[in-house]
Amino acid sequence: MSIADSPKETIGAIFGGNIFQIPSYQRKYIWTDKECGDLWNDIEEAVKNSMNHFFGTLIFREIESEGLATLQSYEIIDGQQRITTLYILLSELISKLPDSKIKDSLREKFIGSPGNLKLSPQGKDIDFLDELVFKFDSIDESVLRKRSQRLMFKTKKYFRSILSSYSQEEIEKKIVFIQKNIEVLILNVKRQSEAIRMFEIINDRGLPLKILDKCKSVLMLYSTMYLDEKLNDVINNAFEKVYDSFDDIIMDRDRLKILGRFSENTLFTHHYSSARKLFQETWDFKKGAESIFEDLKSKCESLKRDRKKLSEFIKNYADDFSEFSLSYADLVSSIETNELYVKPFQFLEFTATLYPLIVRLHNQKKLGALLKELESIEVRIYKFRGTNPVKDAYVLSSLISEDELDTDVIKKELIDFNNRFMNDGNFRYYLNSAVYGNTATIKYIFLEYNNSLKSCRIINDVNEYRKLEVEHIFSRNPNFSVKSYGFKDDEYENEINKIGNLTLLERDTSNASPKDKADRYIKSDTCMTNRLGSKIKSEGFTKKEMDERGEELIRFCLKRF
Repeated sequence: MSIADSPKETIGAIFGGNIFQIPSYQRKYIWTDKECGDLWNDIEEAVKNSMNHFFGTLIFREIESEGLATLQSYEIIDGQQRITTLYILLSELISKLPDSKIKDSLREKFIGSPGNLKLSPQGKDIDFLDELVFKFDSIDESVLRKRSQRLMFKTKKYFRSILSSYSQEEIEKKIVFIQKNIEVLILNVKRQSEAIRMFEIINDRGLPLKILDKCKSVLMLYSTMYLDEKLNDVINNAFEKVYDSFDDIIMDRDRLKILGRFSENTLFTHHYSSARKLFQETWDFKKGAESIFEDLKSKCESLKRDRKKLSEFIKNYADDFSEFSLSYADLVSSIETNELYVKPFQFLEFTATLYPLIVRLHNQKKLGALLKELESIEVRIYKFRGTNPVKDAYVLSSLISEDELDTDVIKKELIDFNNRFMNDGNFRYYLNSAVYGNTATIKYIFLEYNNSLKSCRIINDVNEYRKLEVEHIFSRNPNFSVKSYGFKDDEYENEINKIGNLTLLERDTSNASPKDKADRYIKSDTCMTNRLGSKIKSEGFTKKEMDERGEELIRFCLKRF
């Protein structure tokens, strides 16, 4: 049997007389300037060399026409990123034509009219695309919250910038080329279940697809194939909230300078880590994003012959994930405005492992009452001891999500958590050692100590805090005799890194003696250092005073944390 060439279609033939919809199980628009630049460079290269450009394979599902519709509708199963980008490029090219009749004719053929586009994205993105095409100059980029809309805006902006230097002849040449010289292979599928199955297979066989898109697509697949599409809207609405929440977290993260490595995988795994109730016997705190995704697929597969249980699982998962994501976004957005949250989240910076627990507590409106215990866990276990008891944190976060525990019960659990890994005796031992290597934690402890002093100005501005440094009172490279201050030759290097010899200062001072630094300390805006300077000037400062100061700070730490 011989294999014949598959027929190719041009973009002009595809867009002419057809309209396209992006189905709910598809990912939203995610192309950046890089992908847009690659497409544009391919087009430029093909035009330069008088070649056709092969656009790849596009997969569609024909939608049955209703009434007297004259245009045929298709769902885009694979290729929506490319089609959307080319659609935005064409809209920008056509907008630059001076002849209004030709412009209107091409818009009608390829773009559509206001309120009646030839390409329909998901949800509110269709209204945005309409505005992007016909009212681009009225859009305020700073207020765009959805990732897909921000990226579509940047795509339009990118092409507008490139085309601004092109002549009329070049613009027309590009439009003709896109119509006649961009070729694709077309594959049509018949049924909705076949379409979703094909989408899931295409994007689960090595092609880059982010974890949230994969998660959504597999849920849509089982809903379509085994539940008569009854949960498709539930899944779509839930993931709309998940995507929007993720976008909000990313924007707030960048502004607040927290959660540095936060990604879609983080949101996905943090939810799973605190959702043991959904996976029961297969839940494992060690699983990463890909393993969790396989767990999700296996769960759906194991339930597919029991429609009631499958429906219950998918609905519970979608609802819980969306609620968790909304709570996560609300937590991060409230850090700036909630005075209880500013210091622990921006100054101390909770370890990522604690976030599933923190988000669940925030969702139950119990976080404020338990922040002191969580700060203690962060300072003692994660910062000072430097250990990361992942299992204990995730089991506790799941326990909280499974039962509406009283605040007092949760507080006891947190105290027990602390005592298992860093009780008072262990904490005192660590505090009485050389602590300078843990400067970020010492800095936060000193902030709390400073703010606890009577009649002192409280430091609660993150920019002011970030300018402060941990300062050695007895210098690391002294230009004075250390013996005259009570030190033995062989103990100075270790002793000076203890907590009693450290303070907060706007900038590091010289290698001078404490007495010679006193005037600089007195001028400090930090109360603890200002008072220390006055004390040094009037009473002096030796190893004995350093040890006494250290004991005072240790007592404070044991009480505060």
